[in-house]
Amino acid sequence: MYHPRLKGDPYEAGKNYAEILYKNGFRFPQVTEEQLNYGKLSIPILTEFDADIVKEIQGFADGCHASFEEVSSFLLSIGVFGQSSQCSIFAAFNGSEVIIGRNYDMLFSLKNITESSLVCLKDKNKYLGHSDCFIGKVDGINEHGLFVGITAVPHEGKKPGLNFYFACKKILENCCNVEEGMEVLKRFPSSVANNYLLADPSGSMVVVEVTPTSFQVRLPNSNYIHCTNHHMGAAIVENWNWSKSIERFQTLDRVLAENVHIMELSIAQSIMSDTKGHVCLNVREHQFGTLFSVVANLNTLELTRAEGQPNKAKYRTDQRMIDAILKEKKQNIIR
Repeated sequence: MYHPRLKGDPYEAGKNYAEILYKNGFRFPQVTEEQLNYGKLSIPILTEFDADIVKEIQGFADGCHASFEEVSSFLLSIGVFGQSSQCSIFAAFNGSEVIIGRNYDMLFSLKNITESSLVCLKDKNKYLGHSDCFIGKVDGINEHGLFVGITAVPHEGKKPGLNFYFACKKILENCCNVEEGMEVLKRFPSSVANNYLLADPSGSMVVVEVTPTSFQVRLPNSNYIHCTNHHMGAAIVENWNWSKSIERFQTLDRVLAENVHIMELSIAQSIMSDTKGHVCLNVREHQFGTLFSVVANLNTLELTRAEGQPNKAKYRTDQRMIDAILKEKKQNIIR
């Protein structure tokens, strides 16, 4: 797993990171004609949604000697063409603090390109975010304790628009609480279907079920909420449950109900490490499973991460965002 630190304005951040990758042998992957054609239809939507992300993509393209069209088309087409991630996420309010757990499940072959980034862009929220791609995030926690994480859900058809990477990034950089994050998703032109779990230190938490044509909010049950890879009440698509989405959801529902009032980081880590209920996923015939696991306290910003399957890999504390916040506070006092 890479651990980049991004700072400066969006263009500088993208360019500097790409230059580091390029010096270490990274070459931008070949983009198909289908992806480029899809990108042409979706780039104007991206530009209208967030001009700063466009600047970051341009910086990344310049830094790795690729074209803006190649980089943006590649990013925009993820989830539209090809394999989607299969993940498990929960948030639980124990009466005083909110604890989140998140397992990211994908092809084992992608493990070495996963990232945990400290992002401190100019005039944006500081945050720790995770991804399997160089721009955009699949989850993260910002300096206000706002968490957002996604799980993929099947849908039919291909519609120009934006995928989850851009929604999570927008929310982490610009929002302070669940309500503000929901406002972003209400106007988000999604090209794919996802569950977005949002939670903040106040105890507010929701799952927003998004498709290219719909937006539905699911509220917590008894101070906890969770999601896997289906929308509640929707028919399960044939052959979709190979990733044990229903079993994982049921396991989380049971253990959260039993532990919500005593929830703490160690209990959350144990929940996300469970293999019997498939929360820690390992589907050998598909070479697919949990690539990393994140457990965090949204009130204290303490974040622990297992880089690998959490039943085997040790959870380690990531102090980078807390250190960045403290450093800025000291600098402000000196001024």
